[in-house]
Amino acid sequence: MKKLKVVVLLLIAAVFLFPATAQTQKKANVFLLISGSLGDKGFNDSARGALDMIKQKYGANATVKYTELGTDVAKFAPALEDAGAEGYDIVFCSNNFNSAVQEVAARYPKTLYVMYDGWIKEDIGNVYSIQYKNSEAGYLAGALAGLMTKYTADPKINADNVIGFVGGRDITGINDFFVGYIAGAQKMNPSIKIIYNYVNSFTDTAKAKDQALVQYKSYNADIVYHAAGRAGLGVFDAAVETGKYAIGVDTDQASLFGNEPKKADLILTSTMKRVDLTLFQAFEKFMNGEKLGGKKVYVGAAEGVIAYAPFNKAMPASIKTELEKLQADIKAGKVSIPSAFSMTADEINKMRDSVNAAK
Repeated sequence: MKKLKVVVLLLIAAVFLFPATAQTQKKANVFLLISGSLGDKGFNDSARGALDMIKQKYGANATVKYTELGTDVAKFAPALEDAGAEGYDIVFCSNNFNSAVQEVAARYPKTLYVMYDGWIKEDIGNVYSIQYKNSEAGYLAGALAGLMTKYTADPKINADNVIGFVGGRDITGINDFFVGYIAGAQKMNPSIKIIYNYVNSFTDTAKAKDQALVQYKSYNADIVYHAAGRAGLGVFDAAVETGKYAIGVDTDQASLFGNEPKKADLILTSTMKRVDLTLFQAFEKFMNGEKLGGKKVYVGAAEGVIAYAPFNKAMPASIKTELEKLQADIKAGKVSIPSAFSMTADEINKMRDSVNAAK
């Protein structure tokens, strides 16, 4: 009888100590809808990377799928509709789907729509939207460029104090990078001038290359930073052609050119925007039972989402040390950085004009 009591007590203890067993572990399926296509070596590829992170941790408890929808916005709402109708637990999509999400999401309340790189315009109970502090990334890039333009011991650097910027489109999200870039560059080099262009596309690499070539050759820019998606890859081609430096965006873009060392060696660093990490974290929160629907979050360096990629060996140790301290200060909230999201169009224009190398 005593042995039976002991067994019963052990079973009761097991129930309380181990309430969650393998057979009751939560499962979920997730669908990533991509505007444009993969292969940009940046924003979209980073989003796709989140699925790999999810599968690596959750294995059979997570079903992942993605599709590339190109640039035809007419496909966006039907794709969201299909995902909801098929019963996906989570749908990831970028801010390019903003209007489509507003149209579709409420009809599928059991599906959580996670929209990244922008906030949903309306409050919808099953939409979780993520905005990135792009201006922090731009500030990091600008600070590096501003310091490097003064490092004339490097034969690739001239005495003109000119740097460049190539943006995908003249829109708030891209100008958020740019105003941060201006502020960071001016902080480190008050004499700085910036030549800038907008591709009016996130895919036209040839046009971005041509614009960067003009910045390098006609305006003598030492360094060009891009925030132009796949189009921005053309900036690296221009860097190789001129032997000048560039700064990448969103992912560690130098590491993506292991088979093109001439290109990789000219990318001083990249400002990383960890789309992969934020989507993975959203999935983890969902799996842990946290209610995400209806929330809007704003993330940056403090959350480990905005940061420098590894620095190029061409950069002097003193500059690397100064930039590492700057990154820590931004993460700690010690640096005031302007944001295009809180500026008027006139204020953005005034800021651009203040450094415009073409004037």
